Amino acid sequence: DSGGRGDLFGTAVNMAARIGAKAEAGEILVADVVRQLVAGKEFLFNDRGDTELRGFEDPVRVYEVRWREA
Repeated sequence: DSGGRGDLFGTAVNMAARIGAKAEAGEILVADVVRQLVAGKEFLFNDRGDTELRGFEDPVRVYEVRWREA
């Protein structure tokens, strides 16, 4: 939190912003840690592979959350 305004910052926030910026309209992209956290909750993912993110030395594994047919 920055001065009580509710601003968030840090490595995780920066990574999430960089991953989100790579998404096309209607896409949800997440890091592998998110996929692991929701394991067993019936979410479907497409592996988008290792992705270079500005400000991060190592590539990050990124997954697309797949839409489930109703």
